[in-house]
Amino acid sequence: MKKEFLQFDEIRDNAIKLAHRIYNDGFFPDVIYVSLRGGAYLGNIISEYFKVVHDTAPSCKAGRPVYYAAVVARSYTDVAKSDQVKVDGWTYSPDYLRVGDKVLLIDDIFDSGKTINHLAQIILDKGIPRNDLKIAVHDYKYFYDKKEQLPIHPDYWCRKHDISINDDTYWIHYMSHELMGLTEIELENNYYSRDPNLKEAMHIITDGNDDLRN
Repeated sequence: MKKEFLQFDEIRDNAIKLAHRIYNDGFFPDVIYVSLRGGAYLGNIISEYFKVVHDTAPSCKAGRPVYYAAVVARSYTDVAKSDQVKVDGWTYSPDYLRVGDKVLLIDDIFDSGKTINHLAQIILDKGIPRNDLKIAVHDYKYFYDKKEQLPIHPDYWCRKHDISINDDTYWIHYMSHELMGLTEIELENNYYSRDPNLKEAMHIITDGNDDLRN
């Protein structure tokens, strides 16, 4: 497995540029949903951007700030292991969405696409047209030779990876929030080398990954 360690400040900077691109396209969301937990860091920054520009945006609705909400959904149970999508709950129910609302759905990565498609369909079923629902991710894996593509793909992304279904597995480790599946060498190279004091705090993670170090 090829693994990339993506620094948190790179995600932050990319998120600012992504928010600016969405803004320049004239899409100003009324509701921003982040898919927890992966979408939270990206979503926090994009939400902050739109909160700051709210008063100057010509397309924003007077007196109504951007509503920032979260949804807990799961399709991955472990590194590179997928499962069925399960939605545990929304902090702002899609039942409250109104016709005319513009919705931005954010996640860290579009890989299998099952989670995003499941959540997007729930929003669409509430009467929000596809043009008023935008999908934003940091990483967009597009399997160009996949015979059957899911109907909903991202509208915005920071990085797109055109991948064959026959390519070796490529795993992106988001250092903004991920700690699972780390080997001793990966911890040394990407964490302890930056801050040796992390070794004491993270020894439980090291102890729990004996099988991955072999």
